[in-house]
Amino acid sequence: MIDGNKIDARAIVGFYPCNSDDQDDIEIYEEDGTTLKTKFCTLRQQLDKDQDNFLALSDFVAPKSAGKKDYMGFFSCSAGHGQEEMCEKLKEDNDDYQIMMVKTLTDRLAEAFAEHLHQEVRTNLWGYAPNERLSVQECINVKYQGIRPAPGYPT
Repeated sequence: MIDGNKIDARAIVGFYPCNSDDQDDIEIYEEDGTTLKTKFCTLRQQLDKDQDNFLALSDFVAPKSAGKKDYMGFFSCSAGHGQEEMCEKLKEDNDDYQIMMVKTLTDRLAEAFAEHLHQEVRTNLWGYAPNERLSVQECINVKYQGIRPAPGYPT
């Protein structure tokens, strides 16, 4: 797959001014910092536990009432461009095992690419932790500054 350039990894990264709306939602603004671009409606944790503080993603963003500008970074990545073509060829050959292997490998490569991109955002692109040197295990154990919510995978 890799030696034959059969798949391609791609990503996009963006940083936007934002504030929470003093409730559970996050307002994302145009570059001017005031024109509303979109709003993310976030939910509070829905745990059935004996606790007082149920968090929402908006709790990690400065509220509008504080008068402070905050920022939110986004990225999306894939390591599966070319996967469909590979699988179509394998389907013609009735090679279900190789189809499964291609899909599994591109999924794992996408996960690794997301981890790498997250590190690039922290240390270089956004650069809020330029001197951070974490091991793979420390990254897995979330020993970095900030949070990285992952909303899921498209189907």
